[in-house]
Amino acid sequence: MKDISVFRLKLFACLALLSASSAMAADIASAGPQFNDKGELIRLEDYRGWVFLNSALGLTYGPNRPPAGAPQVFTSVFVNPRAYAEFQKSGLWPDGTIFALDIRPGIAPASALEGARTQGPRVALEVAVRDSSRYPDGGWSYFSFDGPRESGGALLATAAPLPRTAGCYACHQKHGAVQWTFTQFYADAFERAKQLGTVNKDFDPARKIEEAGH
Repeated sequence: MKDISVFRLKLFACLALLSASSAMAADIASAGPQFNDKGELIRLEDYRGWVFLNSALGLTYGPNRPPAGAPQVFTSVFVNPRAYAEFQKSGLWPDGTIFALDIRPGIAPASALEGARTQGPRVALEVAVRDSSRYPDGGWSYFSFDGPRESGGALLATAAPLPRTAGCYACHQKHGAVQWTFTQFYADAFERAKQLGTVNKDFDPARKIEEAGH
C-alpha cells in the first residue's frame, strides 16, 4: 500500500512538471522580442512553430535577392502567436510583434515530380519588430541575422537594428498595407484587416514595389 502511495506521488509530480514545462514553452513561443543590454535583438529559434503567414518566391530584396537569371528563393513569414491573436481582434499589429522572414533556396529533389521545387536549408533570417517606445520614429525596426560570408552562412546570435537610412524602412512605410507591414501578401490576415477597416488609406494594391536595399 505504501509503495502505491509513493508511486502516485511520483506520478503527480511528473505530471505537474510536464504541465509547467508545457506552460513555459507556450510562454516562450508567444513572448515578445528579447534584447540584450546593447539593444541587440536576441535570435529566437522556435519561430517556425509560430503562426505561419505566407510563403512566396521572388519577394526578397537587398543582399539576399538572387542575381538576375538565378533561381528565386523561398521566403516564409512567421509571427509570434500573441501578436497574431491581438491582430485578429483589432486588425493592427501591437507592440511586441515579431515577424520572422525565413529565407531558403528552392531545390529540386531527385524523387520529386519533374519541375517541382521544395525549400532547402535556411540561408538567411531577417526580423521585423514593433516597439513604439523603443523606436518612436515609426514604431518598427528591422534586423538581419545573416553572418559574414566567410562564416559559411552561420547566423548571428544577436543583431543590432539596421540603420534608419536602410531602404527597408522607406519601402515598408510606402508599400505596407497595414502600418508598415506587407499584410497584403498574407491572404487571411489581409482579409481580416479589410473587415476591420485597418488597411492604410493610401494603400494602392496596383503600385509596384521598387527594388530596395538594406
